[in-house]
Amino acid sequence: MTSGPEPDRRWILLTRTIVVLHRVLERVAQAHALTVAQYRFLLMLKLGPRRASELASLSGIGRPTASVLVNALEKRGMVERYADPDDGRAEMLRLTSSGLAEYAAFERELAGELATYLDMPDSEPLLACTEELAHLIDRKRQRPVPD
Repeated sequence: MTSGPEPDRRWILLTRTIVVLHRVLERVAQAHALTVAQYRFLLMLKLGPRRASELASLSGIGRPTASVLVNALEKRGMVERYADPDDGRAEMLRLTSSGLAEYAAFERELAGELATYLDMPDSEPLLACTEELAHLIDRKRQRPVPD
């Protein structure tokens, strides 16, 4: 345990909020027969094609686990493989039109659940703050947040 000044309590509250909202994400994902890791892959593939190894690396998981996740998404027709035009030995992954439609349906339902869960008379300040937080995190990651 480190000593030092106590963090602003709001950081702890933010952490707890993330944990609770993650459970909402898990519940909606389960209803769509998705894992959170598969959703993360779909989110990254919405930004454009990637190699499975890149998905694994960005997700902090091993290649064998990534392979299992990709195979499941491919079996559902949500992603497809194709030869990397820059390296014919490598495979690239991209969302299919069906995968994009399922991704969009999942996010619509998730947004609806969050809106219900965080129901308040004037949600605009919360949404504006959330948008600002998403852009801040996005800039730190150097990748755009997909719409």
